[in-house]
Amino acid sequence: MKLLLRLGVLALLLAWASGCFAYRAPVVPPIAAAFNSTSAPMNLNFDATELGPKQGKASATTIMGLFSFGDASIAQAARNGNIKTVKHADSDLLNVFGIYASHTTIVYGE
Repeated sequence: MKLLLRLGVLALLLAWASGCFAYRAPVVPPIAAAFNSTSAPMNLNFDATELGPKQGKASATTIMGLFSFGDASIAQAARNGNIKTVKHADSDLLNVFGIYASHTTIVYGE
């Protein structure tokens, strides 16, 4: 019974740790445990991709998976870039040993 309880706790801890700042995008770049700095598109419609003359960014940050703050939404990035029509969106991820992580949404449009 003790072993079963320990295995259950271990499974819960692993499930919790694996979900800390997971990358969610249609194209998932390689992710490293120690240091990660990657970019990926947030859509897969490359036939109609236009960047547009304006760019806007919005970020969210987490510290040790305990504290998280910011707004990395496409809407906030569009507001920050004074963009009315979003043509394309990219996603940047920075992770340093799981201690500091930041997700930035970059939108392009007019």
